[in-house]
Amino acid sequence: MKTKLLVVALLSTAAVGAMAQTAPTLKTQTGNEIGLTLSSYSYSEPSLGVSMKATNLGLDYTGTYAFGNDWFALGNINYNNGPVKYSGTGTQSGIPQYYYDIKAAVGYDFAVEGIQLSPYVGLGYRYLSQQWGGTSTSTGALGYDRQSTYTYLPIGVINRFAVNNNKAKIETTLEYDYLLSGNQYSGLSTLNGTYGGNTYANIPNTNNNQTSGYGINLTVMYKEDSWGVGPYFKYWNIQQSNTNYATITKNGAGVNYYEYEPANNTKEYGIKAIYRF
Repeated sequence: MKTKLLVVALLSTAAVGAMAQTAPTLKTQTGNEIGLTLSSYSYSEPSLGVSMKATNLGLDYTGTYAFGNDWFALGNINYNNGPVKYSGTGTQSGIPQYYYDIKAAVGYDFAVEGIQLSPYVGLGYRYLSQQWGGTSTSTGALGYDRQSTYTYLPIGVINRFAVNNNKAKIETTLEYDYLLSGNQYSGLSTLNGTYGGNTYANIPNTNNNQTSGYGINLTVMYKEDSWGVGPYFKYWNIQQSNTNYATITKNGAGVNYYEYEPANNTKEYGIKAIYRF
């Protein structure tokens, strides 16, 4: 009888050990993830009735290092590219556009009533470029190059829980991005010339400061040991910039001129597939 009990105990211990080996850890782990993204991108300036839409293809990389004492550090860079369709003063399709986003953060793993949480805070930078200069819309309005940069403070939390008999996990990330500073470059000097029956000169390129705004990132990933897939959502809400003033020339006469970047928002819905190594 004692022999049978001993065998049962050994088998139970072995089964528990096997389950422990197959169960994914819910704490942050050291590793690398490279991914592909496909998304629907939409930018709008509600006060002017302007919208820009695109289908983006992107690359995404995340590197994570766990220090072994529940602290961790992570870095992420993603790049997205897709031609934009403009609607506002006329319409225009095929405007080249890309953006990249770089982020570094530190965080800490802990559990609350059995829920594993990994909050983090860091610093981020986003750069967007639109090559619109030298083209015109369906109504003859001239385009110009645009470059947008944001420096922001990402504050987020990651939650993980096991699924599928502990062989996989769901990982959700919710992040709030506080805008520290923004700049909008507009290559307006390409508007100098004769069109619409008027001749313009001395229109300068301009930079506008953006000091108020925020972003939200939400990702839900299903992850196995070496791969994962899931949807994501990105949102930016940026308030109106400062106003720049200048004197330009129209038909040989000086004209007072001002320029600002209107309040705008950006929405992006997508799906991401990753390989972990």
